[in-house]
Amino acid sequence: MTPGTTPSAPTALSGARVLVLRPESRARGLLTALAEAGATGQAVAVTAVRPPSDRASLDSAVLALAAGDYDWVGFTSVNAVEAVTERARTLRLDPAIPADTRVAAVGPATAAATHALDIPVDLVPTGAGSADALAEIWPAAGHGESVLLPQSELADDTLVDLLTAKGFRVVRVGAYVVEPVPLPATVAADLADGRYDAVVLTAGSVVQALTGSRPALGTVLVSLGEPTARVARRAGLTPVVADRPTDDGLMAALVAALEERRRR
Repeated sequence: MTPGTTPSAPTALSGARVLVLRPESRARGLLTALAEAGATGQAVAVTAVRPPSDRASLDSAVLALAAGDYDWVGFTSVNAVEAVTERARTLRLDPAIPADTRVAAVGPATAAATHALDIPVDLVPTGAGSADALAEIWPAAGHGESVLLPQSELADDTLVDLLTAKGFRVVRVGAYVVEPVPLPATVAADLADGRYDAVVLTAGSVVQALTGSRPALGTVLVSLGEPTARVARRAGLTPVVADRPTDDGLMAALVAALEERRRR
């Protein structure tokens, strides 16, 4: 410690062991924040992103997007941003998204990934990122306006239905497939034995990948957002939902949930 500085006050995270179900490359900010709070964070990927089963349809959609055939493109995940821009690079399309095509992002992480590629974002909801929140702030369609939604092949119809109800012609294309990856045996054993104080659930696909590797009773579960929490509840889990789909939001939810567990 630097002379003259005051150590941070301990929190419920001091000494805690937290399992973050996300690839380490996308969990670095949260892992750093956990370490600064005195916790031990471990990032483990339980899903892998694969190309879509119908890559030709994705290429056709990316070509049409670059040609200006859509008024809007809506990104509902970082994976969707990466899938579209990767295919655009392969097809030598520059820019991938014309300047007059408006861009919507489901939440701050997706918006940040889009900005990192020098793609301006016109629409992003504040607070929790979800299809419902995005559709709520999406303006009603002008005459004949269209939206391209590149999504996971397993995405539900929520955003398609909500935007169709606002008058848009919505085209959804499978941009990627998410496949489960088994937990390492040591991690699964520690999870079952209660050696993690908390687990961070970052997507519905992550919850589905945990089938057969249930956390021990008393393990705190924190969900990145309400859509992930809904999947967790259907699986018989009871997560605390972060009020913001950000590292700060997850940290606040972890502290509150661990403090509540300590009081009990």
